[in-house]
Amino acid sequence: MAVSGFIADHYGRDGRRLGTLRACGAARHREELGGEDVLELACLEAPEKYERLVWRDPEDGRWREHVVVRTDERAGGGCGVYCEGSLCDLLAGVVEELRLTGATAAEAASAVLAPAGWESSATGLSSTAACMIYHANRLSALRRVCEVWGAEPDPYVEVGASGVTARGVVLRARVGAWRGARLTYGRNMAGCVRTVAEDEVYTALYGWGAGEAVMGEDGTWTGGYRKRIGFASVNGGAGWVGDEAARLAWGISRPDGTRAHRFGQVVFSGVTDPERVLELTQAELPRACRPRISYAVEAAVLEGRVPVLLGDTVAVTDTAPPAPRVSELRVVAREREIGDGVVARYTLGSVLPTVHAAASDVAHAVRDVEDAAGAAGDAAAAVSAVAAEVRAATGAASGGAVPALATKAYVDGLFAELDDLSEVEF
Repeated sequence: MAVSGFIADHYGRDGRRLGTLRACGAARHREELGGEDVLELACLEAPEKYERLVWRDPEDGRWREHVVVRTDERAGGGCGVYCEGSLCDLLAGVVEELRLTGATAAEAASAVLAPAGWESSATGLSSTAACMIYHANRLSALRRVCEVWGAEPDPYVEVGASGVTARGVVLRARVGAWRGARLTYGRNMAGCVRTVAEDEVYTALYGWGAGEAVMGEDGTWTGGYRKRIGFASVNGGAGWVGDEAARLAWGISRPDGTRAHRFGQVVFSGVTDPERVLELTQAELPRACRPRISYAVEAAVLEGRVPVLLGDTVAVTDTAPPAPRVSELRVVAREREIGDGVVARYTLGSVLPTVHAAASDVAHAVRDVEDAAGAAGDAAAAVSAVAAEVRAATGAASGGAVPALATKAYVDGLFAELDDLSEVEF
């Protein structure tokens, strides 16, 4: 079904209403859970950079605000417009240094967002945690808060007669809900693509915690770290945990007919208790020991005739060989053509760090490495070389997106090389 006629209220950089912007046809809206929020459209007259489009979502009734970040004007007339959700404003704010100790998610969000004039709250998150944010833009800082407190951001805008009257973010334990949508996947099924990701399957995991602090003779911290904490001391001498059923299914085949574990590593840099490292590694193992499967589906394929929003849960019955499987997956991304009607396509799968989050994590890690290297003398060149390689692999140096080849395993491997400097006191 073709759609047309997308309309949005058009506001200038000063917040003054400039009129109505009508698209030539439908607008394309793409959003990821905790990631991108992009609106693309074509129109006759080009809006200017950082002007704003405010529109009401036809599916959930929420107001949305998008900022014009790029226009492509054609010589023969007409213009392509690329906009990002108003969260992109936070890229222009800087957190110099923020130390959070024993803070709730609401307190952490407020510390990051309030100086930028944004509202914040949290729901379903009762735990406290500690976090340090250093030399980061406010969007990166918000993503770091979400990571530490186990939250998902749900941005919103409030609109009145004069335009946008408030911007804010609600941190939720889980965005979306169960609304009754179902998918039954079978062979020769139109409107659905099943993807088995290229990610490595690990049937056993080593787990590492924080680096052990180097203490002076007087018992004070010297500013240095040695190798990371493991959990062999609390796991019968084994520094890894494994899944035997996964080994038999996915392990590496040997000439004698046996199967060996596929080993991977996970790092929890803020954890200092070996038992906690063991607990977190065991929790990570079920996700690592089977292939990651996602489904790209058209809205018409879903059963239940209910609205499907970002983050919602969908019951999936996969009848493909070798055996039928029933699971609950989430809507981790959706793409819609919005105009007089809505044509939607959803991606169902597991929630993974987005490109933005991955780039943010790399930037934090590189900054920490370089700060330590400043006091390391001759070791600085070696550390900076690893940091430069990470930057090149992920695009962090240029601010670009993370290429597909810069997988998490590859980046983790590069940072693992820093353990070779374990005898150097930073």
